[in-house]
Amino acid sequence: MGYFSLGHVGCVIEGFSVSFFGIASLCTIAVISVERYIVVRCPMGAVVLQMRHAVAGVVVSWLWSFVWNTPPLFGWGSYELEGIKISCAPNWYSGDVGNMSYIILYFLFCFTVPFCIIIVSYLRLLWTLHQVTKLQVSEAGSRNRMEMQVALMVVVMVLTFLVTWLPYAAMALAIIIDSSLYLDPFIATIPAFFAKSSTVYNPILYVFMHRQFRGYAISTLLCGWNPRASDPEMSDGETTIASINKSQKGLT
Repeated sequence: MGYFSLGHVGCVIEGFSVSFFGIASLCTIAVISVERYIVVRCPMGAVVLQMRHAVAGVVVSWLWSFVWNTPPLFGWGSYELEGIKISCAPNWYSGDVGNMSYIILYFLFCFTVPFCIIIVSYLRLLWTLHQVTKLQVSEAGSRNRMEMQVALMVVVMVLTFLVTWLPYAAMALAIIIDSSLYLDPFIATIPAFFAKSSTVYNPILYVFMHRQFRGYAISTLLCGWNPRASDPEMSDGETTIASINKSQKGLT
């Protein structure tokens, strides 16, 4: 077993911080999935997503996480050591009625709701692309390639979500259902590691799999300078979205 040297206050701070940033990241992924569906689904000009919409999405994600991770600081639920006792998280083990009510609602609104949003948004996005592809017979080659690229990205994102969060959520749910359930501390640490590390590799996946996102990320990190600004692949993504929107406009 490990040793946590920061005491109870340090445990609460660490548990809150990790949970807050983890759920904020999860909610941000859900917001991005909705944004991608809106961009592809709505005809050009019907919905114009601007900077204020992006800021609103980020703010809502962080506020949602803040709202659901602060109750243990005020007595509804708690943060306790988990696994091999080197990190803290919401207390899944307590059978107290107040703690159980918090954990159940936390599981529902901080995992189930974002999960459903991600799945529904990406499934509807793929269906929209499939419908447009069938109607664009003259451009079948490029359309099929575009659909496969988006489908691959969707599959990777959903699988990443499931690999990182589902084991942790399943473990927590099992403990909630049966508080006497015993899990080896080392085994219990593995799902927690994957869930908490998702904030690191989710941005990496988006950078490698989304050309426009990669372009904006590079420009931001380099203070406005983008060495790939003239890359034809960058404009290809924008052209693809524009052509999809035009197709959607023709169908309405």
